[in-house]
Amino acid sequence: MNFFLQTSKNNWLVVVFISLWLLLTPTLVSAQLTQPARYEKTQKSNDHDFTVISMGEKGIALIRDKNDTEHGKKLWEIILLDSTLTESWTYNLPIETRYNLIGHDYQDQNLYFLYRQGETDLGELRIVRIKTSSRFVDEFPYKPELSIRPTHFNAIGNQIMLGGYVSNQPTILLFNLENNQSKIVPGLLVNNSELLDVRANVNNTFNVLIAERQSKISKKLISKTFDDAGVLLLDDIIEIDIDKTILAGLTSTLVRDELLIVGTWSEGVSTQASGIFTVLVDPYSEQKINFYDFGQLSHFFDYLSPKRAARTKEKSDKKRQAGKVPDFKTHVLPCRLEETKNGFAFYNEAYYTSHAVNNTRWNNNPYNYSPYNSYNPLYRGYNPYSYGYPYSSYSPNQSTETKMQLASLSILDSKGLLVADHGFKMGDLRVTSATQTADFIHTVNRNTIIFNKEKEINLQVTQADGLTLMNEKIPLRINSAIESIKSDNENIGSVRFWYGHYLYLYGYQTLKNPEKNRDVFYINKINVE
Repeated sequence: MNFFLQTSKNNWLVVVFISLWLLLTPTLVSAQLTQPARYEKTQKSNDHDFTVISMGEKGIALIRDKNDTEHGKKLWEIILLDSTLTESWTYNLPIETRYNLIGHDYQDQNLYFLYRQGETDLGELRIVRIKTSSRFVDEFPYKPELSIRPTHFNAIGNQIMLGGYVSNQPTILLFNLENNQSKIVPGLLVNNSELLDVRANVNNTFNVLIAERQSKISKKLISKTFDDAGVLLLDDIIEIDIDKTILAGLTSTLVRDELLIVGTWSEGVSTQASGIFTVLVDPYSEQKINFYDFGQLSHFFDYLSPKRAARTKEKSDKKRQAGKVPDFKTHVLPCRLEETKNGFAFYNEAYYTSHAVNNTRWNNNPYNYSPYNSYNPLYRGYNPYSYGYPYSSYSPNQSTETKMQLASLSILDSKGLLVADHGFKMGDLRVTSATQTADFIHTVNRNTIIFNKEKEINLQVTQADGLTLMNEKIPLRINSAIESIKSDNENIGSVRFWYGHYLYLYGYQTLKNPEKNRDVFYINKINVE
């Protein structure tokens, strides 16, 4: 009798354990992807492309050259979508015909657009601010006293930050929209240096990141934080190993107390990366940069064949153990740095670029370049050195064919040290330029990476230690039951993190219809839970 009672008790415990495991397992090891909304707008052959701007929970803003004039001015079409992708406001913005859109930003429910007259550094600038809550539009003419080649554009409070180069020296100009006063942020005119990042923090301060290029003598990574009036608050100079070159860098935005710098590096002088680096800013103590070669990431070689991946990793390990830098290098685009509950998540995309080819039919931008990427609202069109990513701001006759190979996500602890990494093979997606294609959502238990290829959303879910839990393809939602997406290798949509557990996917498609095919610009809202 006692044995029977003990056995029944044990069985009951087993049942409870299994029930709890079944209850918790879907939350821990799987993700549910839905597409609750889709926006479509007919795209004609002579229509210009939209620039897409996230406004977080407030929605999405669209802007494009309308290819039309009114009273001698060029019209720019602006469309605001709410979080359900429903049009809430449309506006035709008149701008002088010789002014080109070169930058944008969104801060504190205000949209900002930067226009420049002509294509020279001396061209007058025009800043447009739209208060999205009241729909009030105002313009601010701005003619910098210095001839600046702009690379960064940000808004902070009532100030506009314009970063770039004056006589090949990094420079930040501040322009106050309330009193139309401008100033040069002091202490940044450093010779033989590159402006890597200008970023607004969550507390109305901003960071400037500069890499010094004095090879064979010394190399330094310079981090400065200013208040919104351009007063220096924090200054840190970090020594770089003489045989290493910093290619690109991003700073965190002080969501956490720590200010972290991440980016890519290379051995010697090269445009291809050898790995990633991390370092915490601490002006009160000497800190060492953490350099990780790609062989130290568990999943960076996932886009290679298993045999080649094993050989490459083995060769990298042997080089590292011998005290040498592994030979493996590739092009890598740093895309996003997210500050998490336990640390940081650093997202990159590896790609391959071939020789110049003809543009695709969807490249209808009149200046034939895409000036925007996920972390730099102004085109990275000027780089006085060959170390970084040399995006050409004006290349009207040709473009390079780029194949996106891997989405790579590195999880870092609160000190910026590598904890785990995740890789998602992108299958050599063909795009017209090296711009972000995929994106991710990070939680404590899992990481989800998503990209689009033709008619499908490619989804990968990994648990915290990097183990792959899901790898699925989900049909891309369209609005009409009688239409279907025409298969086309050029129809690659771009995925961007939106807010919370939402992303958005946008691009151009040809929809097949029993009566007549039609071309559309589209945005799909993606929910991952």
